[in-house]
Amino acid sequence: MTMTLPEIVQLVEAEVANGTSPAAYRAQLTRRPEVLEAAGHLATLIGHTRTGSRRARFELSEAITTSDLAKFATGMLIDREMQANYESLPTQWPKFLTPTTVKSFKPKYLSELYLGSQVFKDVPERNPYPHAQGPELGEYPISVKKTGLLWGFSFEAQVNDELDQLLMVPNQMPQMAVDTEDDRGLRLMVDPTTGALNTGFFNVGNANIGTLVLNGANLQTVVTSLRSKRDPRTNALIPVGRLQLVVGPALEFEAERILTATELFVDDGNGGYVRQPNPLSGKLELVVNEKQVGSSWIVMPKPGTTLRAPFWLAKLTGYEQPDFRYKADQGKALGGGDIVVTGGSFDDDTTWYRGRHIVGAATGDPVLTYGSDNTGA
Repeated sequence: MTMTLPEIVQLVEAEVANGTSPAAYRAQLTRRPEVLEAAGHLATLIGHTRTGSRRARFELSEAITTSDLAKFATGMLIDREMQANYESLPTQWPKFLTPTTVKSFKPKYLSELYLGSQVFKDVPERNPYPHAQGPELGEYPISVKKTGLLWGFSFEAQVNDELDQLLMVPNQMPQMAVDTEDDRGLRLMVDPTTGALNTGFFNVGNANIGTLVLNGANLQTVVTSLRSKRDPRTNALIPVGRLQLVVGPALEFEAERILTATELFVDDGNGGYVRQPNPLSGKLELVVNEKQVGSSWIVMPKPGTTLRAPFWLAKLTGYEQPDFRYKADQGKALGGGDIVVTGGSFDDDTTWYRGRHIVGAATGDPVLTYGSDNTGA
């Protein structure tokens, strides 16, 4: 019997709700009213604890020590707080990399995303339609990898101030996940230690590297060159989208002066100067990479404005956000019953927290990019 579309939708929703991914598991928790009720009360206690209430600290400690439901709800709250913190933390990579998703750890080729510049052909009556040419970007694969860290608190540190240690985790691990994304993505462009251009992408073979010093004339030359690039298939100009000038903090003010000036004083050849409108005004968007040291500068398309994206960042479908958890290996009390997880592990009295993030980054098409080390003329 053929299923209707609404029936198929209900089936898919049921499968998603019972899935094993972190996103599916969080969705399942929202369907448990007793957990949500406990979480509401504990959220209030946690809030008062952070503002210095001793009574709230005592009640919270008592709850997570004696009640399995309270421990479970507290873990859920910390997990949700981690996710919220992760989503709110400032990141650098979205300024430069185009996001995508992959279905597995196997490489995905960017040819799946772009068939190149082609136009429809005339189709005479009773003639078959001509085939589109194959993808151009088959040589650009992207894949994700599993990353993560363990973070342990000793029993002694927990005794000194147990709840403060526990409540610190939601701030620290999301920051690690964000820094991981930035590290993977920004390394495609520059060396994070020296700020030097990544010569695996910016090189003579890609015809996108130079030594031009950052000034108006050189920037105008680069922009004109990029906007003059032609598609080898159609010989038509390649749409560049919205170009942006990427600099680190060292060149931020110089770049602002170049792009925001309304008029320029130009040598008239007779020892004087004439006023001219700034030809770069409105042509580029200035983007500062807060994690880029040195004086290298890059011109590239703004993510999402061109099909020929130079840099990509991928996440695994269903695992787009980091996964955080603790290790429950504290053993059992001799008198029976569970020991609260913050009591420390059986082996070394340490409470272990773990963060896992599945992410990957890869270079794409270099045709609409130019990078300079800013050492030339």
